[in-house]
Amino acid sequence: AHLFTGPLLATKQDVFRQESLNDFMSLGRPSWLEARHTLQNLLSVENQTLQQPDVRSKVFVAQNKATMHLPAKIGDYTDFYSSIHHATNVGIMFRGKDNALMPNWKHLPVGYHGRASSVVVSGTPINRPRGQTLPVEGADPVYGPCKLMD
Repeated sequence: AHLFTGPLLATKQDVFRQESLNDFMSLGRPSWLEARHTLQNLLSVENQTLQQPDVRSKVFVAQNKATMHLPAKIGDYTDFYSSIHHATNVGIMFRGKDNALMPNWKHLPVGYHGRASSVVVSGTPINRPRGQTLPVEGADPVYGPCKLMD
């Protein structure tokens, strides 16, 4: 059953049969709005389309049989460091309270490469990062799990 019959999505039904929503997302905002409107209409009390058992069985999956997936394939991303509170807290860890923010922090966008491997479905166990830390000032660094995580 083709349920997305609006002017933008009527010929793009295949985007909803993919393993991820990347192709759908690439269609842009007008298509997203059309899809949202269609879903709101289909799920409204007045609309009888999904009340039909043959249609309902094709579009819904029983919750106990559903498997969570990421909505998109994340190839790469840039993380923008834009929260002054987060930047201050991290700065305190590395430079102390009196020099938490670098002088130029408020004058430039800070972006850094994010790891796609850290974008996972809720409930997925996360391996705590490992690296070198100083147990006490002046001591030799030790290798082990990080002590703090955001």
